[in-house]
Amino acid sequence: MAEEIKVRRKIYQVIEQIGNRSFKVSRKNKIYFLKKFEDDKQGFEQFIDSEHRLRVSGVSSPKCYGYDKKTMLAVIDFIEGDNCFNLLLKDNLPEEIIDLLFKTFWYAKNDKIALEYLPENFVYSNNKLYYLPFKYEKFISKEKFIQNDIHLWFFTKEFIKHCHNKGIDVDQSRLKSDYETNKNIALMAVKYYR
Repeated sequence: MAEEIKVRRKIYQVIEQIGNRSFKVSRKNKIYFLKKFEDDKQGFEQFIDSEHRLRVSGVSSPKCYGYDKKTMLAVIDFIEGDNCFNLLLKDNLPEEIIDLLFKTFWYAKNDKIALEYLPENFVYSNNKLYYLPFKYEKFISKEKFIQNDIHLWFFTKEFIKHCHNKGIDVDQSRLKSDYETNKNIALMAVKYYR
């Protein structure tokens, strides 16, 4: 019999353990992501604050279906699909993903929050770009996004270095020129920074 976890009188069946304190679970034929914060009260409180802030910002993030303050458990929508880092390893990201990334940045900037724009933090599913980590910082400047973060979303020197830091070898023949990358970024920036 599969392990069961109870959250606010609802029983969830564990399908698989994803991380130290994270599980893929099901209830009534629907798949969820369940996070155990255990004794990390600060992390749990940060999650609750971040979930609310992201929900009202316009940034697409997994819906939280409930949490239990006593047991510090949270049940979140499970977003199916590869993260954008894995997609970029296979091929260039489609323009609609980059378009959605800039829209996400625009929503976050307008709500004065800064996200962690690593491609592995986002999943493209059902024509939406979901930001997975429930964390953000105070927005300071758009320059970090344009000068650094966005370069990880193309097959650039920065992306190859990021892969090497993760211990992943990549085919360097796919490397985009600085000119080609900057042209793509400039076109998108003009579209969203007016």
